Amino acid sequence: MILFQQTYRSPQPERQAELDHVRHVNAGVTAFASTADVDGGAKRWTFGDFFRLAAERFHGQVCVLANSDIAFDESIAAAAALAGAGRLVTLSRWDDDAAPSMEGRVAGAEWHFFSHSQDAWIFQAGGLPDFEAGFQLGIPQCESRLAYEAAAAGVVVVNPALSIRARHHHASAVRSWRRKDGYRGAMLFPRLTTTEVGVPEAFVVERRGRFCKLEAVVRLAGSAEDFARERAAAQESNRLQVGKIGLRSPFYRRGR
Repeated sequence: MILFQQTYRSPQPERQAELDHVRHVNAGVTAFASTADVDGGAKRWTFGDFFRLAAERFHGQVCVLANSDIAFDESIAAAAALAGAGRLVTLSRWDDDAAPSMEGRVAGAEWHFFSHSQDAWIFQAGGLPDFEAGFQLGIPQCESRLAYEAAAAGVVVVNPALSIRARHHHASAVRSWRRKDGYRGAMLFPRLTTTEVGVPEAFVVERRGRFCKLEAVVRLAGSAEDFARERAAAQESNRLQVGKIGLRSPFYRRGR
């Protein structure tokens, strides 16, 4: 597995200490054959930039793209078996040892938990179809926009963060973005699972005008046509009413 992360120098010593710690931890993870750091000081890279770079340099290999403050342990090795062609493995972060960041949704008589955000992405270099991926990492809602565009192109998006730990190191709460800078548009939140993914599904939020919004759980069958049918069926029948519970770790709330 190849690890991709952006590097930059923070003007805040406490933030730089966190970034240095993450690099040190990841350097000791044996699941990574090598690390491909890119200079994030001059610009914020987009997902598309990384997908193209991976396809050029590591075609056919499993690549792990992660935010600069995400550290892994050996559980990341389990993601390799899930990251085949046409699949995108995303990971919600662990802010503490309790559980990954999530939001709860009630769909019918069952509890379904979906990611609130994702901070790591695993894929086979050159194994993803072309889709809109010009979203800069580190900007609010970038990952949810990416996940939607990927699913709409027929990519199966899964989130086995209950088994694989991507640990978030951001106690300093130093941020370089404003909430109003976040991306707008249709968003997708993959269901939180273990590595036993089962039937992939996700929660979709899509605005259809000022007062109309589609919110539905859809299955991800692996084709653009199936995704469009699932989305249309959910809107037409209104068969999946969901209620937001909103579960996040105390660390995450403090950091906001």
